[in-house]
Amino acid sequence: MTTFKPDEPDDFVQLQEILMKVYISCDIEGVNGVIASSQCGSSGDGYDRARRWMTEEANAAIRGAARAGANEIVVKDSHGSGTNILLDELDSHAQLISGWGMNHSMVEGLDESFDALILVGYHAMALTETGSLSHTMRGHVKGVAINGQPMGESGIAALYAGACEVPLVFASGDAALTAEISALIPGVQTITVKNSLSRKGATMKSIQQTRQEIEDGVYQALSQESFPSPYHPHPIEVEYTAHTPEAAQLCSYIPTVERVDRLQVRFPAVDGIAASNLFRVLCTLCGTV
Repeated sequence: MTTFKPDEPDDFVQLQEILMKVYISCDIEGVNGVIASSQCGSSGDGYDRARRWMTEEANAAIRGAARAGANEIVVKDSHGSGTNILLDELDSHAQLISGWGMNHSMVEGLDESFDALILVGYHAMALTETGSLSHTMRGHVKGVAINGQPMGESGIAALYAGACEVPLVFASGDAALTAEISALIPGVQTITVKNSLSRKGATMKSIQQTRQEIEDGVYQALSQESFPSPYHPHPIEVEYTAHTPEAAQLCSYIPTVERVDRLQVRFPAVDGIAASNLFRVLCTLCGTV
């Protein structure tokens, strides 16, 4: 996107027309410095520091978006209770969506009015051996695929955004996450903040370095002449792998859901929003078994 410098009042009006509305979704497991489950919940050792790191990575993305010309920035706290980001430490350029609405999506509140989606602090999909704290939504979700393409939370967020015609332009997390999302969304800008040795070990970069890289990466992603295409495959077939045969059987009682084998079910969806919504229902059902 071309940088525009206003010289006259009419130019200022033109500037307002080219500014952007940007959505930033933040998780915590992919934040630099976070490697233990105890850092990810309010009762754990290291959580207070981890939530500050999460807030600061969000701030880095906000600064990059503001530099690129975003005049409206919305941040979604998308981890756990959705109450991790410290509002009093969040950059004043952004609004914060805290907690969860009925949609319960990691991109809650995103719609067609946004120009770009940014993911910060995301992690690799379930069962990724070299992904820090890798999982998909909840522990009983063993796998998700769209039209045969395995994906995690980042892909599900991109799918939902695609139904709104909003492109995913940037993602940060560990090396497994950035490889995963780059394979799904050609042209997406990524920043690797740590290199995982296993689910519970990683080589970390310096905190200051990664925050600057996130800021610069977001700025570059939003300054491109064109963004990656929104991710909206059609038709959509979702494959969901549950944790037990009983859970898969329970899911198959939903009329549109077909059982494939011991653990896997599948269902069609008209778009990414419908896919995300039914996926949430399956997650909730499986959590009862």
